Amino acid sequence: MTLLWKMRFILKAYWKQYLLAFVCLQTVAILNQLPPWLIGRVVDEITTDSLTGDELWMIMAGILISAVAIYGLRYVWRALLYGASVNIVREQRDLLFQHLTRMSPAFYHRHTTGDLMAHATNDLNAVEDCAGGGIMTLIDSFIAGFTVLAAMIFVVSGKLTLWILIPFPALIWATSRYGILMHERFGKAQESFSALNEEARETVSGIRAVRAHQLNNRQHRRFHEQSRNTLDANRRVARVDALFIPSVQIFFGLAFVIALMGGAWLIQGNEMTIGMLTTFTLYLGQLLSPMMQLGWQFSIFQRGSASWNRLEKLFAQKPEVTDQPDATEAPASHDLRFAINSFNYPDSERPVLEDIHFNAPAGSFIGITGRTGSGKSSLFRVLLREFNLQDSSSITLGNQPIESIKLHALRDQFAWVPQEPMLFSGSIARNIALSNPDATQAEIEKAAKQAAIHDEIMAFQNGYETLLGEHGINLSGGQKQRVAFARALLADAPILLLDDAFSALDMKTEATILKNLASLHSKTILLITQRLPELIKADHILVIEEGRIVEQGTHGTLLGNEGWYARIYRQQARTLQLQDFNQQVSA
Repeated sequence: MTLLWKMRFILKAYWKQYLLAFVCLQTVAILNQLPPWLIGRVVDEITTDSLTGDELWMIMAGILISAVAIYGLRYVWRALLYGASVNIVREQRDLLFQHLTRMSPAFYHRHTTGDLMAHATNDLNAVEDCAGGGIMTLIDSFIAGFTVLAAMIFVVSGKLTLWILIPFPALIWATSRYGILMHERFGKAQESFSALNEEARETVSGIRAVRAHQLNNRQHRRFHEQSRNTLDANRRVARVDALFIPSVQIFFGLAFVIALMGGAWLIQGNEMTIGMLTTFTLYLGQLLSPMMQLGWQFSIFQRGSASWNRLEKLFAQKPEVTDQPDATEAPASHDLRFAINSFNYPDSERPVLEDIHFNAPAGSFIGITGRTGSGKSSLFRVLLREFNLQDSSSITLGNQPIESIKLHALRDQFAWVPQEPMLFSGSIARNIALSNPDATQAEIEKAAKQAAIHDEIMAFQNGYETLLGEHGINLSGGQKQRVAFARALLADAPILLLDDAFSALDMKTEATILKNLASLHSKTILLITQRLPELIKADHILVIEEGRIVEQGTHGTLLGNEGWYARIYRQQARTLQLQDFNQQVSA
């Protein structure tokens, strides 16, 4: 009942379907009382030798008609209830998906993908069982149970009915105890399934690494161990689940014994006929079904309650980054100004960015370099407002703090190519057009040509309609980067954020793309890279070390400073010269 109260606002939208289903249930419960009463009448008339053929045919016709009516009504209420439950869970699944897409990265640091998938599948399936079969059995149990009891009291014998109810308080106590155990154990079983789901996802998504490092046996052992844990957790659930029906049967067996003994005593006292006792036992048999349903319903609702509690905890978490109440659309100007005094991630006290101050005028080319782990990518993450800035830090777009701009409007100003491009299952064309679903084929091909991937796409048998596997597994690393780069260009955003976007490319392809980038005069380009020759034509270059800017200026200025930039650039230049020499010798 607690679960139903929590779900009341969801169920309210389907009250007409539920009401009509309950009317059908009540009608079925009333019609179910007719056959036992008719059978009892036949028994009494047989014992008195007063049954006629015509009367027997009428009784048989009455039983047949009630059976057909019950069949039709049961079909109607099942269709209504299960139809409503499917729609309810579809809406909840949509809400869950929307909730997940709004959450900030910190949320995904706390939850594994396997856990979130378990919420979207097993937990919502358990809720669907409650909204459909659970509510059906609950209402059916009460309606049928009270209708049968009313027939037993008013049609047969109130005294005998009172006697057979003596064992029922003990049955109610036992099933409530089972319900508490079921809630606790099913919650643990769902958590175990989440861990199993995550183990399987990690292994499948990282299958190349698993095979390359010969980790097949190790991953199999890990999966087997987690699978055993999940099996044990579900066995503990099954042990409790298995107690419901036997307990009901034991108490009903006792009730039948009481009914037969009490009925025989009442017949001896001329308070009941044999036909009435027959009717009573048939009614008692009908009462067994609602009570067994009630036991099953306890199991369903305890499972649903455990899953709903898990979903509630998930929905209760709010995104750390949201629109301010007075947020506005993005300004027309695209000048960027960074004034970051200090920034650290929510789960860490160590700053990853400190004293970052520089400007990126609209249309400029800003290069950002430094050692791995120096905080370069974090700069893009705060610019995209994946995290909130702290300590009076600010980033402005067109002299407007990014916090005062609506999130969707702010992110529309950027096209981002991450270090590890994310490709989705589907065609290459669809992946490129992800940033602009309405793009024409000509626009898709133009972006692909600028990203120097068009010729390679056309070399595939199906060209742009070539289907990609999960994460673009049938493409090389360089091809993935260029497909992601084409996607960014197709977005036609005024600011390009390139996070080591050419790391998997050869020098010739890289040079082609940089040449194409140079033609995009209207776009602001922020390029993170460790290949310093890429930055020769940059308007301004930042060298970041341990979250701080240790050098900045033009390429020529930094070479003259004889610092980290100059040293690494000369090392890379000598390497490139040596590679060119080796290629000439090989030719």
